[in-house]
Amino acid sequence: MRGSKKITVMTSEGMRASRARGNSRTDWVRVRREAARDPRTVAVNREIGEMLTRKRGRPIRDEQKQAISLRIPQSVLKRWKATGPGWQTRMVERLSAP
Repeated sequence: MRGSKKITVMTSEGMRASRARGNSRTDWVRVRREAARDPRTVAVNREIGEMLTRKRGRPIRDEQKQAISLRIPQSVLKRWKATGPGWQTRMVERLSAP
């Protein structure tokens, strides 16, 4: 087999010091040039950039909601829960109806 089998172990401080001295085995100019030639790479890089800039979490729709504490009889709560998944949304719709 050809090539060096030597494994170099460095701490993160050692890597930073090596980079500060200009010791890098990667030709970043060539890497960027080659990546720019492939249209698929450009598209993937753009998608990755968009994902990183997006805010996390559920998007805010309509008006913001506020958490409250509401005491209701257990029988009422059991009836709403018995209607299946989405019972809270249906309850809000019912309460906000004119």
